[in-house]
Amino acid sequence: MIQRGPSSFDPLAVAGQTLDTPLSRILADRIRGEGPITFADWMDACLYHPQHGYYRRGKPTVGRDGDFLTSPEVHPIFGAAVGHVALELWQQCAQPERFEIAEVGPGTGALAESLLRHIQTSAPGLADVTRYTLVEPDSAAAEGQAERLRAVLDPARIEAVRGLGELAAGYHFVVANELLDALAVHRLTFRRGVWLEIYVDYSSRGGFLEVTRELSDVRLLQRLNGLAPAENQIVEVALERDSVVGRLAQAVGERGLLLLFDYGYSRSRLYVSWRREGTLMTFRKHVPGHDPYAHPGEQDITAHIDVDQVRDAAQASGLTPLPTLSQSQWLQQMGASVMPAVADAEMETGRYLAARRAIETLTDPGGLGRIAVMGFSRGPLGALPGWSAS
Repeated sequence: MIQRGPSSFDPLAVAGQTLDTPLSRILADRIRGEGPITFADWMDACLYHPQHGYYRRGKPTVGRDGDFLTSPEVHPIFGAAVGHVALELWQQCAQPERFEIAEVGPGTGALAESLLRHIQTSAPGLADVTRYTLVEPDSAAAEGQAERLRAVLDPARIEAVRGLGELAAGYHFVVANELLDALAVHRLTFRRGVWLEIYVDYSSRGGFLEVTRELSDVRLLQRLNGLAPAENQIVEVALERDSVVGRLAQAVGERGLLLLFDYGYSRSRLYVSWRREGTLMTFRKHVPGHDPYAHPGEQDITAHIDVDQVRDAAQASGLTPLPTLSQSQWLQQMGASVMPAVADAEMETGRYLAARRAIETLTDPGGLGRIAVMGFSRGPLGALPGWSAS
């Protein structure tokens, strides 16, 4: 693992990795040919290389067979809560005869399945008019998602597209869970009053190592104005996030909602001086780590998002922000009454206890409960579940 602190940019302080994955050899050759690359280029390749990227290699990433769990895999209650929002939204949109939902980054399909099962039970009329679009670039994952949904929705009303560029405008409900924290980030460090950017170099003696250079893009400083950073503090900035949020917002129709779940903080909390090493983390076989240079292409790399950046990008695309809540707050304000698995006192005891444990996990303020819930509306909408007591 690369050392942290002031020595982490000493060219001799190398990680000592071996080229243990196909992607590591590709990246080593690239750096030998081009010179050091930005960390954003490194992370993008590790996650999205067409053949060997973590999210493109055709292996499970999410769920118990993958490397980490997200809220939809914990229990169907989470999808039921999102489905309850969809039901209220459909009613406020005057119950259109065709209700369009798009999910970006559907993972295992767990969110879609539990959402659809909830509305089948709670509102068969909505289930009959729902069309569900999955935005998934990995063909194997997309097929698995569609197969999972065929049991709960007419296949003629399931669509799969490969990217945001194929997502048409006019959706009533656009939802994404833990999408934005998987976008590539630039890493910067503050040294002697100047922000420098962290690049990735390669040494045949020791492996991949970090070096600093001038900023690759002056726009990186826009997010850092007004901060009082500590010496050697590291921060992450995702330039791509503006355009991604903009495209998500553009997909929302004249009356609809964009709902995003992601680990993140407001800028003043994300870049606070005591957070000296940033928020970058890795996950492999459900074990968290801090070395983004180990096993390239075979571990997840993630960083917390700048919630203010997301809000600004959504507003710039014409959406109106709802108050940002933690997942713990949102689910508690949703109320157990919309979650039959908890509210039904006559259910089998084991299922009831499992549901109670799931609620505790989903609302744990030290874990999934601290995820930011960000809603953005277009057109006249009243109070929505989660933002008002239900």
